[in-house]
Amino acid sequence: MAGTREWLERTFFGGAELSVLSTPSFAVVVFAQALYPDAVPLAGLTAIAAGSVALGAFREGSPSVGEWPRRSELFSAPLRVAYFSVVFFLASMGVGYVANATDMLLLTPLGGVVQVVGLAAFPTVYHAVHGEPVNKPAQRL
Repeated sequence: MAGTREWLERTFFGGAELSVLSTPSFAVVVFAQALYPDAVPLAGLTAIAAGSVALGAFREGSPSVGEWPRRSELFSAPLRVAYFSVVFFLASMGVGYVANATDMLLLTPLGGVVQVVGLAAFPTVYHAVHGEPVNKPAQRL
């Protein structure tokens, strides 16, 4: 039972981090989704769902995509907000555009794929901008 609880906790906090840090993109997508009203919501929902699970897994190191910064590293917040927003925009609006242009709504789950691939690349971008993350894990009581 502890494994399930830990997985749910990681997924919840991954979804919370992703949702909060992607807020600028959410605001744009809410209004821009009128361009492709069938495709964008589906692509965006799959992006958030897959991204929440992936972010929790990446932070846990399974699979290892590089060292992730701690959530509390506030100096990296501007990079994370910009990066997560761009990735979500591409996952929702980009996939929505492709699905609409090809008239194939079955492509909308690719929003989740774009989100996961984009998140997997984040440690590399972080390292290029900030160097090695400050990895001082929080103490569990």
